[in-house]
Amino acid sequence: MIKKPAGNPFLAIMPETPNTSTNRKKKDSTLNFLEVAEIRDRTIILREGQMRAILACSSTNFALKSLQEQDIIIGAFQGLLNSLEFPIQILMQSRNIDLSSYIKKLQQLEYTQTNDLLRVKMQEYIQYIQEMLREVNIMKKDFYVIVPYDPVTLNDTLFGRFFRALNPATRIKQKNEEFIKNQKILLARADQIASRLAQLDLKVQILDTEQIIALLYNSYNPDTIKSIKLKDVSALNI
Repeated sequence: MIKKPAGNPFLAIMPETPNTSTNRKKKDSTLNFLEVAEIRDRTIILREGQMRAILACSSTNFALKSLQEQDIIIGAFQGLLNSLEFPIQILMQSRNIDLSSYIKKLQQLEYTQTNDLLRVKMQEYIQYIQEMLREVNIMKKDFYVIVPYDPVTLNDTLFGRFFRALNPATRIKQKNEEFIKNQKILLARADQIASRLAQLDLKVQILDTEQIIALLYNSYNPDTIKSIKLKDVSALNI
């Protein structure tokens, strides 16, 4: 049997296989595990209306700090925890570093190098990096703070549903106004956390919509990161 969906000439010539319905069921069941309903203007909106903002944070080498500096950092972090009036989530991701572009750049420099001695040394350095990558996994760590806000919504009534059915434009306007109002509260919380983290001598930046999408994609598809080029979430001003 030939499947002929309307409006898509490419799919119209694709024969339906016995596994088509099974694959569709697997895809639908996978999507059911995703709680994200929408990503809009630096904000994640979950299925039940909860909102989340994500802060990307730099790191610090605590072990290299002096005892006095360590005490200051510990005290500032304790002050951050004690000042919280809402829960936060601290996320750390470990990823393999892709040095292919760096090696390619070195090879280009080697090709244009006129000094024979420097060219030989550069060849040895490139070979050393390639051998090291074959033996060990070089990892990088990215740190994020997830800031939540759960808006209070009124119970839906039969009259309310009837009114919205008669006035869909009014409902859309109300939803936009509610989003703007709730987002202001969410971003105020994010600014509060960012200012506290700055006291730890950390650089913080809120992720925009594109960076949030890349972060979620990388989280749910760890095996395809090397083959699909996405904007590097860690390439931030932190």
